[in-house]
Amino acid sequence: MKKKLFYLWLGALILSLLISLVPKGLDAELLGALPVIFVIFILIPFISSILLILIQNKNKSYQFLPNFLVGAIAINLTTLLVVSWSEFSRHGCFLTGQLYKPTCDPLDLFHLFTFFMAISIFGGLIGLVIRGITMLTKK
Repeated sequence: MKKKLFYLWLGALILSLLISLVPKGLDAELLGALPVIFVIFILIPFISSILLILIQNKNKSYQFLPNFLVGAIAINLTTLLVVSWSEFSRHGCFLTGQLYKPTCDPLDLFHLFTFFMAISIFGGLIGLVIRGITMLTKK
């Protein structure tokens, strides 16, 4: 189980790192349709939390909770750190002449983390519904 959680965390880390390194930053669009900020702030926590529920081999809903919370916290913290690091380093490059650096306020980062956790909890509920439906159809 820990290996699956690690692979999911590593996949979310690599995906958020690759998406946050696009040339225009959070203002860019992926494939001309999806804004980067939507993918990083909504889709990564939502889909990873659904997968956190679906990869577990448990049968009771209360057994999902510890692994789900640990995985959601780890994925959301790494996504938050990757995005804040990429935006901080993008705006402070002496080669491009941009000397503005965004502030790294801990309270703002905490608010963003709670937003990520709310999206993750909603995704976990969707994952529980999917898991419950598949368990009912198997019987």
